[in-house]
Parts: sequence; structure tokens; C-alpha cells
Amino acid sequence: MNYIKQTIFFCFLFCGTRVLGQNTVSPYSVYGIGDIDFRAYNRTSGMASTGLALQSSFYAIDNNPASLTGLTRSFYIADVSVVGRSVQYKGDPITAENSNNKDFWIKRFGLAVKINKRWASGIGIKQFSSINYAFNGSKSVEGTTNTYITSYTGDGGLNEYYWNNAVAIDKHLSVGLRSSIIAGAINQTETISDDALQSVITTKQQDYFGQLRFQLGALYGTKLSKKWDMSFGARFAPKTKMVSERTLTVTENGTALVNDEFLKNDRFYLPNTFAGGIALKRNNKTTFAFDYTYEDWSSLKIKEQGWQLVSSHRVSGGVEFSKQQFIANQRIERRYFQLGAFLNNSYLQVRNQPITEFGFTAGMGGFINSNLLYNIGIEAGSRGTTQAKLIKENYIQVTLGFSYRDFLFSKGRKYN
Repeated sequence: MNYIKQTIFFCFLFCGTRVLGQNTVSPYSVYGIGDIDFRAYNRTSGMASTGLALQSSFYAIDNNPASLTGLTRSFYIADVSVVGRSVQYKGDPITAENSNNKDFWIKRFGLAVKINKRWASGIGIKQFSSINYAFNGSKSVEGTTNTYITSYTGDGGLNEYYWNNAVAIDKHLSVGLRSSIIAGAINQTETISDDALQSVITTKQQDYFGQLRFQLGALYGTKLSKKWDMSFGARFAPKTKMVSERTLTVTENGTALVNDEFLKNDRFYLPNTFAGGIALKRNNKTTFAFDYTYEDWSSLKIKEQGWQLVSSHRVSGGVEFSKQQFIANQRIERRYFQLGAFLNNSYLQVRNQPITEFGFTAGMGGFINSNLLYNIGIEAGSRGTTQAKLIKENYIQVTLGFSYRDFLFSKGRKYN
């Protein structure tokens, strides 16, 4: 029976890659490499993804590459997270026809295992950035008074294919390395229509990315008293050069004029990123956590007409209440409840307006049976502004995650 459950779970896990790239329409994804998602989509979702200083024996918390050493030895954990999102838009360009949107997609899945007493490892895939926008306008022909109906659309995005390795130096200190390939395609399409000539010209520009990226992590924990424990977490990602190959396709009424023609190699940079967190636990039941992340986008000097990238700051905090019981002389967590909040001064500035985001979260999770666990996170937030004729997004997002946990190997040892 266990093999049947494992087969069903892994089929769901890997068949879901078909919808990994789907995402809610966002007007701000037109800039740079799109919306870069800072959320973790794991057990920390109900705490506003606050988890740089947290570990878990039963859940694969990988906000910090060093956190995996908290897993139970010889067990593997396979997990998947799906997200539903509803957005309402406000601003001068918004009408009744385009004032809201809903979508559902898979955000991440992974596999992690504590291999021996000191070493834990995990692989997975998650969405790194998303592109999905649509604008309408008109274009005039130079030297004439003629104008043409024009639409601009974008889709695609980048995924992160990662391999985490964490090593426990001693009972207090763990270090970790996250090795990733960030790859995907960004598609931008311009469609020009001429009703009089019954002509439609479509120009599609595609950028294909693929680049290695590394993140370092460290986690230190100590006991303050019989009731209180404290831990500190840190993460660093160095500046990364993202090289892309750009191609162009042009069609008129469906007939190809230019077909996937190479234009040039382009580049984009991810900045130096510094992040730190602290967590306090009381009786291993109540947890208070706080994270701060800084990304040095300003030093990259990426600026175009009407927008630029600026250094970003993100702060988040959360609290968790765990309900536990003793089974066969072991402390088992049956259920937990979470609350959290965050403020994100993003890397994007449009028409001299900073694009900030804030939100509040709540979550819960626990055991469905001895092998299957779940976590649910609800987030309500707001991004953007209506100043300077920009668009504000008010959204509600639900994250649902499942984790399957079982023996990988035991070498003859027995566990209760």
C-alpha cells in the first residue's frame, strides 16, 4: 500500500511541471527579467516566508541552504506546493473588463534527505521569475497621419533548478551551499493591425537564459535557558551575470517573414544579496522569527526610459504555535498555527515611483497520516501605487503544500 501511495504522489509531483510557468497577469512583469518571487512556498508560508534561522525534522525548510541539517537521519521528504491567486487592479488604465484576474499554478517541488549524521542534501525546481502582461495602444507611421492598433504581450519566465547541500560542523553550527541553474525563456510580442488593409504583423522577440548561481548559508543555534533556544541564520549570493540569446520572429497574416533569426547575445545581472534572520523558541512550542534581506541592485546601474532598478530591502516576521504530544517516548508535532507580515521595498522604480509591497499571512499544517503532511498559507497584500498613472494590485493568495516522508534506508536500524 505504501508503494501505491508513493507512486501516486510522485506522478502528481512530476506531471505538474507542465503548469509550473503559469502565473497571474502583472503589469510590472514587463520590466527586467519579470517578477522575481521572494517567497519560499514551504512550511514558512504562514510566517511570510520568514525562515532563515529555522529548521524542521519533518519539513524541508530551505530558505537557508544550511537548514536541511535539521531533518531526521535516513528519511527522505518529497514535497510540492501549489498556489491560487486572486488580484484586483486599480488605476487610471483599469476598466471593468480588466479589473481582476485569477489563476492557479505549481510553484515548486523538491526532494530532500538527511544522508548521515552530518550531511543533508536536496534537489528541486521552483519558479524564479514570471512574465505575463498585456497592453493595448496605437502606433503612428513617421511622415504620415496614419495610426495602427497595437498590442503588446509578454509571457514566460525563469525557473531555478537547484541542489542544496548542508553540513553540520557541530551540534551548534551548520553551513550550506545552494547550486542552481536559472534557465528559461522570456517572450515579448508586438502585434500591429491595419483593418483597412486587413493586415496583421506580429513581431516576437525571445530571450533564452541559462546560468549557474551559487548561494552560501550558515545557521547557528544555542540554548539560552531550560525554556528558551535561539538561532541565527545568514545567506549570501554573489553577483551573477545572466547571459541570454536573443532571437526574432516576424509574421504577416500568419506567413513567416523572419523565422527565429538570431539577433545578439544580451546580458542581465543579479546583484549581491545579503540576508540574515533570528529565531527564538520557547519550550520548542512557540517560535518567534525575523528576517531581513538586502539586494544591491543600484550598483548594477540598470536604467531605461521611465524605469530603473534600485536596491531593495525586505523585512518579515512571524510567530508559530506548535501542538505536540509524546508517542513511544518521542515528542511528535501534530499540528501548528502561524501568523506573519512583511514589507518589501522592491528593486523596481517606475516614473520615479517606488514599487513597494506589503502583506499579512496566516497558516497551519500537520500530519494527514504517518507519511503525509500538509501546510496551508493564506496571504493578503498590496503592491504598487496609483500615483503617476501606475497600477495598484490588491491580492489574496493561498498556498497549499504536501510532503511525503518515509525511510530511504535504515541499515538494519529500527525506528518507532
